[in-house]
Amino acid sequence: MAQAAQAPVVEEIKNCPACKKPLKKARRFYRNGAYYCNNNCFKKVQAEAKAEAAEAAQAAETAKAAAAKEAKAVAGPSEEQASVLMPDTHRSSQP
Repeated sequence: MAQAAQAPVVEEIKNCPACKKPLKKARRFYRNGAYYCNNNCFKKVQAEAKAEAAEAAQAAETAKAAAAKEAKAVAGPSEEQASVLMPDTHRSSQP
């Protein structure tokens, strides 16, 4: 029963997430819930996250454009294409 009452052990991060160097207790840089070895490593991780987000946004935009193009193709011919296929017969050619 004594084991069930124990709090879960939280493991401390031992390495920097950016450069994978071991973190020293005296020299740690804490930002956004993680420990880094210095400010440069923190900025490096932030830049990678920003680039990844931009890439994901671009992929979403490409998928959205492809879906719109496919929906337009399914909808039928445009007005220009329809006028070529079926010329206006109700207009008189005489002035």
